[in-house]
Amino acid sequence: MVKETEYYDLNPVPADAPENDIKRAYRKLALKYHPDKNPGNAEAAEMFKNISHAYEVLSDEEKRKRYDQYGKKGLEEGGGGGGFHDASDIFSMFFGGGRRERGEPKPKDIVHELNVSLEEMYSGKTKKIAVTRDRLCSSCDGRGTKPGAEKNACRECRGQGVQIRMQQLFPGMVQQVQVRCNACAGEGVQVKPSDLCQGCNGKSIVKERKILEIVIEIGQKKGDHKRFTGEGDQHPSMKLSGDVLIFIQQKPHDLFRRIGTHLLVNHKITLQEALCGFELPIEHLDKRMIVIKVPAGQVIDPNFAWTVYREGMPLPNTGGGERGNLVIHFDVAFPETLPSAQIDQIAAALGAATSFERVAGGQKADLKPYTAKPKARGAKQRQQRQMMHDDDDDEEGHSHGGGGGGQGVQCQQQ
Repeated sequence: MVKETEYYDLNPVPADAPENDIKRAYRKLALKYHPDKNPGNAEAAEMFKNISHAYEVLSDEEKRKRYDQYGKKGLEEGGGGGGFHDASDIFSMFFGGGRRERGEPKPKDIVHELNVSLEEMYSGKTKKIAVTRDRLCSSCDGRGTKPGAEKNACRECRGQGVQIRMQQLFPGMVQQVQVRCNACAGEGVQVKPSDLCQGCNGKSIVKERKILEIVIEIGQKKGDHKRFTGEGDQHPSMKLSGDVLIFIQQKPHDLFRRIGTHLLVNHKITLQEALCGFELPIEHLDKRMIVIKVPAGQVIDPNFAWTVYREGMPLPNTGGGERGNLVIHFDVAFPETLPSAQIDQIAAALGAATSFERVAGGQKADLKPYTAKPKARGAKQRQQRQMMHDDDDDEEGHSHGGGGGGQGVQCQQQ
C-alpha cells in the first residue's frame, strides 16, 4: 500500500498503474497544459510544472519506490538525485528533441499579478506597479568588497563552496549529500570584515524599488501578461538581468460579467413588464447610457437570452472597432398570490384555460412549493452558455455581428 497518492492523482492513474499507462496519461496532460498552448495562463503553467514533476518521480523506478514507501518526505530526505528538475526538459526528453538549449543563464523572472477593472479593459489605461528587485551594488560594481581587497579560499570548504554531510534517507539508511557552505555562503572565498563593501555589506547586491508602467490595451483580458525584459533581478555570477512578468487579473464587476468577448447582465423584471413591455437604462463601461426598449406585445421569455449586438467587449487588436454582444437574461418575478378580482381580470384577458376531461375515481393531490432548485435553472444556464458559444479561453469569437443565438432587442444611446 502506498503512503501518498498525490503524484498518481495529478496524472491521474491508479497507484498500481504500469509504466506505459503513466506515460500515456502524462503525454495527454502535457500536451493540454504546455505553456506554448496556453500563453499567459499561469494556472496552466503551474499545472504543467506539477504533472511534469510527478512524472519525473513515477517514471523513475527508484524514485517511485521511495515515494510509494515514504511519500514526498522520503524524496526530500533522499536528496532527489539528478533528474531533469525542469518541466520543459522533461517534456523535451519525452516528446523528442533532447534537452533544450538554455543559452546565457539569467536570474528567475519576477512574477506579479495586476488587478484591472472591467472599465479599464474596455477603454484601455496606463497603470503603474512597484516591484522590488535585486540589483548589483553600485558602490562595488557587484564585487561585494572594497577595491583591492584580498580574497582567500574558505577554510571550511577549502574553496569548493560546498560541504559533504551525512543525511538520513529513512530509518537505518544514510547517504552523503552536498550542501552549501555556510561559512562562505557558497562562494568558496572569505574576505576580512574590514574589506567588505559598506554599501551592500559584502552581499554584492542591494534591494531596489522600481516603478513600471503597464499599458492596458483596449480589449485586454484576464491571463494576458506583459514582459519587461532585463528589469528583474541581477546576480554577480550572471551577465544577463532577469525579466519581470506581470499577469493581468480582472476585478469583479457589480453589473457586468465577461464571457469571452461578450458582456452578460442579469436583470429582474415584473410579470407586468414581461407581458406589457418596458424600458431599461444601462450605464455602459465607458459611461454611455444605453436604453433597452422592449415594446408592448413582445413577451419576455425568461428561458431565452436577449442580445444587443455589438455592445459587448472590444476585440483585442481592433482599437474598439469590433465588439462582442451585450447579453441580457431577464428573471421574471411572479407574484406569490393573486386577489380574486385580479384572477378574474387576468383570466378574461388571457382567454379560457385549457380544460381537461375529468377522470373517474381520480385521487385529489395538493400542489406545494418545491424547496430544491428546479432543473429548469440548469437548462437555462446551458442555454446561456450555448448562446455565448465562446468562453474566457476563446477571445476570438465571431458572433459580434447580427447572427448567432439569443433574441435581439432594440437599443438607444443617450
